[in-house]
Amino acid sequence: MTPCERIRAEAPLLAALPPDDPEREAARSHASGCPDCARALHEAERLQALLSEAEAPPLPAGALERASLAISAELRHEGRLRALMSAAAAAGSFVAIAALARARSQAFVDWALAVALCAAALLLAAAARRRPLLAAGAALAAAAAGAVLLGSPGDLFPSTGVECLATELASAAAVVGAAWLALRGGTTSPARSAMAAAAAAGALAGDAALQVACPVRAAMPHLLAFHVGGVVVAAGGAGLLWRRPLAAGAEEA
Repeated sequence: MTPCERIRAEAPLLAALPPDDPEREAARSHASGCPDCARALHEAERLQALLSEAEAPPLPAGALERASLAISAELRHEGRLRALMSAAAAAGSFVAIAALARARSQAFVDWALAVALCAAALLLAAAARRRPLLAAGAALAAAAAGAVLLGSPGDLFPSTGVECLATELASAAAVVGAAWLALRGGTTSPARSAMAAAAAAGALAGDAALQVACPVRAAMPHLLAFHVGGVVVAAGGAGLLWRRPLAAGAEEA
């Protein structure tokens, strides 16, 4: 692109620059010996002057307040929808994993712990948007507490552990997917920390179901490596992999 072509194409932008801007001064210097560029800059400067003189019409009384209230209401609606769908996905994952298990524990203590962890997962999935760091930390603490309460010395059982890890990651993906679907087309995009917390809560829901579905649920090394580790991997993976959609609105804090 020649200097003349660039100046004529960028004349409106050059006219909007401060008078002492180096680019505008260079354009003027060139235009002093080029009538066509001088005409383009002159027309752009006239347009800029007209725009600066134009006054926007005053807003109706209360317009800003009504707009602010409408935006706040929309944000609250999106927050409630995400919390509801995330909690529903966590509950659905728990039920599906427990129902599809090849064998389930008949011990009351296992079921009591599973229900308690599931309830914690539902609450944390709903709270992931507002308190992401707290929710992720609480999910990890709950999984660790479950392992410590009922775990006993045993082996690692890596082959079974891979299945348990995959189960928790699938549960985490379900909750993350529900959180994303709740806001698709909305005014906000989920923050990375919120999606990591949602993944941790989803993995905890999977861990809750594994308390009755895992065949080696009493082995402490297995629980720490794969059940508790699943929560860590899910949260870390979601935090690293999540990317805000380019077409989305503002990202939440």
